[in-house]
Amino acid sequence: MNDTDRQARITQLQNHRHALLQRREQRGAPVASIDMELNVVRSELQALYEVGRLQAPHRATPAPQLA
Repeated sequence: MNDTDRQARITQLQNHRHALLQRREQRGAPVASIDMELNVVRSELQALYEVGRLQAPHRATPAPQLA
């Protein structure tokens, strides 16, 4: 995966995470399943950020912390 693909996937996952968080706030939403999906998204984002750090150790910008 090149850096452009990685950045595109990060953007896609961030958008998906945002949509999941909005769905979780709705009444009657299946919170447990949304939380499980959020964990998967968070794990993949963290892995992609780590790959970016390893590929470009000269970058001074840290990866954002995911709650």
